[in-house]
Formats: sequence, C-alpha cells, structure tokens
Amino acid sequence: MHLTPPPPASGDDDGNGAGHQDDHRSRPSSRHWDDLPPLDVEVPDDLSELDDEIAAYHAELRSQRRRARLNRLIPGLRDNVAAHTDRAGNRPRSLPGMILVGFLIIIGTLGAMAPLVLTHPRPVPAQVTVPRASTTARAGTVGAPLPDYQLITGREYRAASDLRPALIVLLPATCDCANAIHDIVGQAREGAPVPTYLVAPRVDDPLLNELTRQPQAGGGFAVGYSDPNGSLARLFLADPEQPTLLLIAADGRLVQPPRVFHVGDRFEGWLGALPVR
Repeated sequence: MHLTPPPPASGDDDGNGAGHQDDHRSRPSSRHWDDLPPLDVEVPDDLSELDDEIAAYHAELRSQRRRARLNRLIPGLRDNVAAHTDRAGNRPRSLPGMILVGFLIIIGTLGAMAPLVLTHPRPVPAQVTVPRASTTARAGTVGAPLPDYQLITGREYRAASDLRPALIVLLPATCDCANAIHDIVGQAREGAPVPTYLVAPRVDDPLLNELTRQPQAGGGFAVGYSDPNGSLARLFLADPEQPTLLLIAADGRLVQPPRVFHVGDRFEGWLGALPVR
C-alpha cells in the first residue's frame, strides 16, 4: 500500500479571508508539497512480515555486546579489530574465529605442558636431620661415618659426609653401565625412596651427566658428583668394571658392606637394613 501526501485544505473563500491567513501561517503552501519527491513507503499489512528485519537488528545488538565484553576483557582488542578492517569499513567475518582459535591454541599448549611440569623427575633430597655419628670404627668399615672427602658437582664442593641418608653408587673409571644405573635408581625408588648419588672417580667425566639424566639410565632421579682423586673408590675398594653400592644411614654411618651390582640383581633385603627415618 502506497501513501501520498494529502492536498492542502481549501478555505471558505478565495484565499483572501482571515481564516486563510491563519492557515497560511501554520501550514506550508501547496507549492512546498509540490517541491518534495513522492514518498514510496510500504506499510506491511501484517507485522509478522518484519520478523527477519527484527531478528537481524537483535543479532547486531548481541554482536555489539559481545565486542564490548571482549574489549573489557582483552585490552587492545579494539586496535586489533581496527587493524583487520578494510578501507570500506567492513570487518572480515573470520576475525572472531581467529580470536577463538588463538585462545584454543594457547589453552592446548598449556594443557600439553602441564604433565611435563608436574611429572618432571626430581632427585630425592637428602634429609640431614640427625646429628652425625661419632664412633671409633675404622673408616671404610660398617658402622663408620664417611670421611670428609670433597666432592664436586658443577662448580660447587660438597663433603661426602654430608650425603646422608644415601645410596652412593661408585662408578668405575669407564662405565658402560646405563642399564645397571637404571635398575639401581628404580629399586632405590621402590617403597620409601632413598636419595641416590652417582660418584665418578675423576673430574669432568663425560658420561656422568648422561648417566644421571638420560631416561634409560638415572632418568633425572640421581645426582652426579665427581671425586677428583678417586678417594672413595680407593677407600671402599670399588670394583673397576661394575658399580659399587654404599648404603649410608641418616647419621652418616655405613650400614652394609659395599656391594658390587650387576644388571638383574635385586637388593631389597640389602637396602632394607637402612634404619627407618
């Protein structure tokens, strides 16, 4: 249905009366109506015909509210949106999708890293909570504390007597023993874990870091030390080809006689002599 403006009402006279003067002051003349373009306004007979326009209007309002929330949550989002706006002022429809994909990538990366952070192997820390034993037992024998031989880790020195309680693994000069170290460290972590230390008989042993860190050897559950003079190996007559184990109590005493380890050995009973801390 089309509407056209109604013609101006005519007065009772020929336009010279007083009533016509009042109408002239309050209503534009017919010449003004003639100057306007014809109106082409279509008024629907049924308001339901406007459902699509109303839905589009509400969708635009929801989009504006979402952008406002994102602007509050993410500083600088408006600048990023402006940077992706073309010269015609149109934003690409894929921009919200790009933002969502970015969030998913970040969350996925953090989720993938969480297990690595939570399960990263840590050596069992030594618990020096008991005074060091003072005995007359001869050094190197059962019941005697370890001597204060200086060991090196990185650029730091540490007395051997400070490693307590401990399972000390004296490595041979040439130790092709990754499998043996893997077995030793694994058994030391069964039940109540015992702090485990690998001691090489020389400084800068190229295999020491591999034996402490590689998954097929210590796997990060042992700490490596260098004995510059091989003093512990000489004192305890360490085997020149296989690892030699020393079991040290919390007070620093040697609990068991030194034990040479071979791949496949089980030493639960030997390890069980360590006093409960």
